[in-house]
Amino acid sequence: MIGIHQSQFLPWVPYFYKIAKSDPFVILDDVQFQKNGVQNRNKIKTPQQDKWITVPVSYDFGDPINKVRITDNFACVRLLKTIEMNYKKSVFFKDIFPSLEKIFLRERDTLYSLNSELLDFIMQKLGFETAIVYSSDLKLTAKKDELVIEIIKARHENEYLSGKGALGYMDLEKFKKEGISVYTYDFQYSRYPQLWGKESGFIPELSVIDLLFNGLDQAKDYILKNGSITKIT
Repeated sequence: MIGIHQSQFLPWVPYFYKIAKSDPFVILDDVQFQKNGVQNRNKIKTPQQDKWITVPVSYDFGDPINKVRITDNFACVRLLKTIEMNYKKSVFFKDIFPSLEKIFLRERDTLYSLNSELLDFIMQKLGFETAIVYSSDLKLTAKKDELVIEIIKARHENEYLSGKGALGYMDLEKFKKEGISVYTYDFQYSRYPQLWGKESGFIPELSVIDLLFNGLDQAKDYILKNGSITKIT
């Protein structure tokens, strides 16, 4: 079953459920960058509440994700300090932070480079071995539904795992005509250990690093047991 999703910065937990249930998983890196999306930002937990951490970028309107530039490498250092400050008391801090530090301190020009390296690191920590493919390597020119179908055909797959949000604008008849079965998935957060539980309670929908810092030893099982797949067509 093939999964397809846009590149994201330190993605949330359900993103990795989709990866775990896909093979291959195609990352859309040559589609248009979305301002104020999660391609260059995500949430972590602080003593008070959740907090956005953002990679500063510059781009021209219409630029694909893999052309978006990081504008301030020092800002990435500040972002790293924010992560350190909020997770230094976590159980698995020493297992996670040194590698994150190396990744963030490496000078680079593109958001694509940062997101790709972070994804590889997180997958290694989770023990996921799904093959990762980047859409730019497929050299396709179709758009929207047609692009998804062309990716599926290029990989010789006939089962597609879609996010629920995409179902609202997908033309499922096109997939039927191509002999492609469409599935979607649901993810229900259960509580896992978090810092400052008494002060702020359990907060879902954070970057996966919150799960890694607090429950690395159970992270893979947590992701797999909290998701489910439904066939649509």
